[in-house]
Amino acid sequence: MGLFQIKISLSLLLLLQLLYCFLGIGFNGVSYLRTRFGGRQLSSNPPIVGAIFLLIYGVFLVAGYNDYYQAYRVLMVLALFFFGYFGIIRHFILYARTPESYSSKLSWFVAISINLFGFLLNLLAAAGRFTAVIK
Repeated sequence: MGLFQIKISLSLLLLLQLLYCFLGIGFNGVSYLRTRFGGRQLSSNPPIVGAIFLLIYGVFLVAGYNDYYQAYRVLMVLALFFFGYFGIIRHFILYARTPESYSSKLSWFVAISINLFGFLLNLLAAAGRFTAVIK
């Protein structure tokens, strides 16, 4: 079964997207706290900026919760491009060029994994691979 054959309920998709949002904010929060206590941030991204963009993404999800499906799908296309580049591709490029900009290989892998999880969810949303309950 391919990714585009999957169809899940909108409520489950939005719940998983919220989980992605919280995981990303949590990762950035830990990164920020490490710098506040004299440690290195987990990744090359500034943690405050990363958390702000994830909060904006959380606002994008409101369209899905309020049954504005077309707007939700368009916003998920924007999220695909943004988080696909800054959350996945850029991490690969930066780790190849400057691996020391990450606190460890594990933190690099976790950053990529969180964003890959979100990317796949956003791909399902943008492609309309969800079923919505008519109210």
